[in-house]
Amino acid sequence: MTQHALESIRDESRAVMRRHTAPGDRVALLDFPSYDNAGDSLIYAGETEYLDESGVRVEYISDLNTHDDALARRRVGTGTIFLQGGGNFGDRWPAHQEFRERVVARFPDSKIVGLPQGIDYADSDALKRTAAIYAAHPDLTLLLREKRSYDIALASFPDNNVEYCPDMAFGAQIANNPGDCAVDVVKLLRVDSEKLDHGPVDIDASSVQFDWGLHGKDLAIWQVITLPTRIASNFPKTTRPLYPALARSYPRAAALNLRVAQRILSKGRVVLTDRLHAAVLAAMMGKRVVAMDNANKKVSGIYSAYLHRFDNVRFAATAAEAAELVAEAVADSR
Repeated sequence: MTQHALESIRDESRAVMRRHTAPGDRVALLDFPSYDNAGDSLIYAGETEYLDESGVRVEYISDLNTHDDALARRRVGTGTIFLQGGGNFGDRWPAHQEFRERVVARFPDSKIVGLPQGIDYADSDALKRTAAIYAAHPDLTLLLREKRSYDIALASFPDNNVEYCPDMAFGAQIANNPGDCAVDVVKLLRVDSEKLDHGPVDIDASSVQFDWGLHGKDLAIWQVITLPTRIASNFPKTTRPLYPALARSYPRAAALNLRVAQRILSKGRVVLTDRLHAAVLAAMMGKRVVAMDNANKKVSGIYSAYLHRFDNVRFAATAAEAAELVAEAVADSR
């Protein structure tokens, strides 16, 4: 059932991507997640898998701090620009939204496709400002990954093409391997602005708790891999000569994030999380997953849309329900 669910989601995404790609296209992929969030690395891995399947050539890739308009034009011309998907469309994570808006304004002659996002605005005026910038672009498509965001986009971006598309993380190639478990439950819980206070989840089983992040040896490896990014960020004139090193470093950084995330999730028979992509990654690994919501409801939105198709994933609306579902999952796993 898990593999069937995965393929059904992938088929929906492939159908959307076929409308925006053609074999041999030279394209750009902008806003690479050059930070230690394994969820965004999982999205990137899925995006590149779908683009590879489509037969396009990603001729230019950049992150927030190393992007170069002139280099993008030189490498891609007026080819399609794909903008990294995820959950940062809005005013909660303004640096990413401001970057997207600059790209939309500066590349009026390129087709732009915003890969699947969730919309999260606290300020309605900020949403109107984004819509005005986007409305000026003649060929801009927004892909939305769940119904609430899709409905907001239909209402707020009438001058752009708005389409529904599942989260690209499901396109990543992840081995279905629950691994050797040290404890019953891994709790992977947010500590950032998207944290939602559910209260304590009382678990009568062995457990460990983490959030995404790199430490010790893994952090040292990250520092080596991302050295080109830091040099280019501090010395912008080096961006163009460093571009080959930058392009090589991105998949290595994403792979490191995912290795560490899988190592964490492998510690437990059951995963309890309020991080959307911890739930997705653990489900793809074959773990039993109990998911709770985050502050902007993206976990429940995507669970309702398609994550519920996985028979190893359950959603808990309250801490008490989470404790009950975890207990059941632990008992079933023994």
